[in-house]
Amino acid sequence: MRIRQFAERAALSAALGLSLLGFGATTAAADTSTPLPISSYRDIAVDAAHQQVFLSDPFGGSVVVTDYTGQVVKQISGEAGAWGLTLSSDSRTLYVALRDAGAIAAIDTATLQETARYDTGTGAGVYAGPTSLAPAGGKLWFGYSTDTWHGALGSLDLSGAQPVVTLGQGLDTFRGSPRLAATPQHPDTLVAAESDGNAATLAVYDVSTGQANAQARRVDPGAEGCSSLQDLALTPDAERVVVACASPYYHQAFRTADLADDGTYTTSHYPDAVAVAPDGTIAAGINGATSPDVYLFTPGDSTAFKSWDFPAASPYTSNTLQSGGLAWSPDGSRIFAVTQDSSSSSLSLQVLDFPQLATTVTVQAPASSPRNQNLTLTGKLEAPVGFGAGTTVDIWRIDDPSAGEGTMIGSANVAADGTFSYTDRPRAKGDVQYTVQYYGDARHAYAYGTVTVHITSD
Repeated sequence: MRIRQFAERAALSAALGLSLLGFGATTAAADTSTPLPISSYRDIAVDAAHQQVFLSDPFGGSVVVTDYTGQVVKQISGEAGAWGLTLSSDSRTLYVALRDAGAIAAIDTATLQETARYDTGTGAGVYAGPTSLAPAGGKLWFGYSTDTWHGALGSLDLSGAQPVVTLGQGLDTFRGSPRLAATPQHPDTLVAAESDGNAATLAVYDVSTGQANAQARRVDPGAEGCSSLQDLALTPDAERVVVACASPYYHQAFRTADLADDGTYTTSHYPDAVAVAPDGTIAAGINGATSPDVYLFTPGDSTAFKSWDFPAASPYTSNTLQSGGLAWSPDGSRIFAVTQDSSSSSLSLQVLDFPQLATTVTVQAPASSPRNQNLTLTGKLEAPVGFGAGTTVDIWRIDDPSAGEGTMIGSANVAADGTFSYTDRPRAKGDVQYTVQYYGDARHAYAYGTVTVHITSD
């Protein structure tokens, strides 16, 4: 096979949209903005199995469904006080917290019809019904208010013949209905946060026993506190929770083990949204007059490697991100953002394409090596965003570089830090060129690196 066929294989990989994450291949799309037929918004959920996006419309009592380009597929009515959203692990069911009905609705994601409704026993309305949802510990957890000044956690167990609701957990912790966050990779960890407009309260629970057992609790977390908490998200390993508070003017991270400070992400006025991709990439959004509006960070790096600014309809208006208005597609190729135009108060869904990032491959080898002896190549794959488990590179050998003929001799696994190694046993004397190829994925562009070794006599 000739060396020029490297590029042909890379192009084929890109065309197929190969991904290390999510439900399979999708193709990237250009950034788009689509008006939404709603005037209120609270939560967003992304269904990878059907490539759909769900948006709750609490004051209109509906759930809007769009495709991955932002085009509206359906508006599901009759969902009074549709607030929080979450999907089942198989993406077959969308659960909707109905604050004004005091219930949780189940919607079939294939037919887009409500199939069940579960009374939460909380009562209905502003200071009663459920407002947030998260699957954890084999149950569906929800946050709700017990009265004007207190909030709590409840759970809905659907594993038995009859649904079972348990209320009154996490009492004396929240001054209002808490927001919830969980991650499928560590389903026994549940994080809840609440803010009454002043200092926020953050709590971590172990729900493996079916009960919410508090592991850590912190009021007004962070070096400068956390006022008016707007959103939170767990990292895939459940070791950190990232929060968006209106103040201070940056996003903060805390260790879930003890809620100790664990870094900040430089954004601007006023943080109001955060979402974490399956590979740990953090999307952090603000609702302010400054730009940009959305920033991307690698875990632990306080400086953004990419950002977006939402264009306004005119120089005299703004297009601002809504509270909790960010979500990733599970393959990491898109970010969905809900924005509002300041002049008309109309809402739109922005679909932000996450283009493949520049990737480099470096290869090292000894300048010379005896033939019929082991020769070890080492190298590193580098990009602004890390590489998922199972990443490999292919190793090609050209025994006569002037002829341009190459043979793939094997593959090497890429470690979490991007390093790899491969041992060959060349037989021919003279210059031998090794080429290491990485074919790219939804996040990373095709890249290759070469090194030449002079093979001497035995």
